[in-house]
Amino acid sequence: MDPHADIPPAPPAPLARKLRDGMIAALALLVGLNLFIRPHEPHFGLDAWPGFWAAFGLVGAVLLGRAAKGLAHTVLGRSEDYYEKREQGSGFGVQEQKETELPPSGGH
Repeated sequence: MDPHADIPPAPPAPLARKLRDGMIAALALLVGLNLFIRPHEPHFGLDAWPGFWAAFGLVGAVLLGRAAKGLAHTVLGRSEDYYEKREQGSGFGVQEQKETELPPSGGH
């Protein structure tokens, strides 16, 4: 169980909030302009719809982000006792270094 599960997430920083709001405003402006400025020759039926490319980009970015996060958890995720197992001599850990005595240095 996560000991921090009952702690609510921190609100976004003021700069992050401003950037997010600016991006949403830019997206809304471009979709609004797409209502009046239409593509001259749509290549297929859906790209003639207003806001299609904005929605396509947003959905694509969200899906790529989710896929990357899931892949990172699957590939990079380790169990909580991963490093403890390695230290207990599972055969895959860092080899122990043996201390060697250095010969005494000559007349300094």
